[in-house]
Amino acid sequence: MPGICPKCLADLSPLRVEGVELDLCPACRGVWLDPGELARMRGARADLPADQAPLTTGARALASTTSICPRCDGAFETLEFARGTALYIDRCKSCHGIWLDAGELKRIRAVTAQRHGLGLDSPPPADARLRDLARPVEAGGSSPGVYLFQLLTALPVEVDAPRERFPLVTLGLVLACAVTFLYQAFGVTDPEAFLAAWAFLPAQVSQGRELQGLWTHMFLHGGLLHLLGNMYFLWLFGDNVEDRLNRFLYLVFFVTCGLGAAGLHAWITSEPGIPTLGASGAVSGVMGAYLLLYPRRKMYQVLWFFQFKVSVGFYLFFWLGLQLVYASLGMPGVAWWAHVGGFGVGAGLLWLFRRLGLVRPEPDPATAPA
Repeated sequence: MPGICPKCLADLSPLRVEGVELDLCPACRGVWLDPGELARMRGARADLPADQAPLTTGARALASTTSICPRCDGAFETLEFARGTALYIDRCKSCHGIWLDAGELKRIRAVTAQRHGLGLDSPPPADARLRDLARPVEAGGSSPGVYLFQLLTALPVEVDAPRERFPLVTLGLVLACAVTFLYQAFGVTDPEAFLAAWAFLPAQVSQGRELQGLWTHMFLHGGLLHLLGNMYFLWLFGDNVEDRLNRFLYLVFFVTCGLGAAGLHAWITSEPGIPTLGASGAVSGVMGAYLLLYPRRKMYQVLWFFQFKVSVGFYLFFWLGLQLVYASLGMPGVAWWAHVGGFGVGAGLLWLFRRLGLVRPEPDPATAPA
């Protein structure tokens, strides 16, 4: 059972390579290997050569003693993989499992190959997929720019979210909303008449008039901040949801979530004559689907100048709770029930798609594009 990364505390993901099921941290690209697994990958008799030496001083040794084994919660010790290589790795003192930081597996295999050339070790088996385990990873939380962005906006940032395909539909939706907003801002001479015709007015729709507003309200926004906020969350969560669905199905999913959001709002609202506009209902549906797909993924959040990690499950349930509280209190200015309705429709549709076998497998963290 995958555990928690001892270095960055992200959830480990199983990854089968060369018949060995190692555990990969999708955030820092570290690798956990149970006893004997490193030997199998090296084609050797033991995980470590016989002449390895422990490291007892220095920052690396100090850091390893504060890390906790993801298997048995034991402490780590730092060992030199092969004498004279200055390649130090961490091993659990209790279960003898091995933790390798990003790039160390590649270096170990290179050292093994060199030793084999000298007749000192067995040749390592070749697997091109392992090269991806050494690719550089930019930790979102360690970037000053990301921290400043979060400090100023209070918006979340994904720790790591690999995908296999570029989100063409999500990009198209973002562009459609942006172009529509520009037309609203510079091409509309009578804003009230424009909203009456193209926004969603429950009073009119209930009488069978201006039905086009059911669809078009998703692409209208009441201001620049309204647009930017919705598009940020659409891009943040939508690219990964689109990656797991057929592109056309994802588009249908997005529109259906928007319709469901509008329906719940129309049923509950006490002000059916006020125009409703914005993609937030449909985007909430994307968030509901993301919750079912990736509940254990981590996100960075900044609060009171401190940056910390939270699980997607915690963040989105907390967000949904806020929408329910605001809706119950009747706070004006936002269609809170539309957020709740869209979220519920999105989660329900994703559950249905899974039952029907319409959800693609999760991309392999070691081979998906960064």
